[in-house]
Amino acid sequence: MSYKISHFDPAERARQKQASRDEDARRLAAGEITRSELRRENGMVSGMDLSNASIVAIGGKKLAKPIPINRKK
Repeated sequence: MSYKISHFDPAERARQKQASRDEDARRLAAGEITRSELRRENGMVSGMDLSNASIVAIGGKKLAKPIPINRKK
């Protein structure tokens, strides 16, 4: 088995994040995207396919019937 050793550089990550923010601001200013669209793109679960997901428990209590999540794209 082989392992890849990598180094996390916090300063480089900060530069990447700032570049992303700058690009977001540029796109907003140019009218290429709306704030709503940008929020969707940058959302925590934006990359997940939730089309078949459902809520099966709340607060550790199993639901009698799962609640489907119908997330619009």
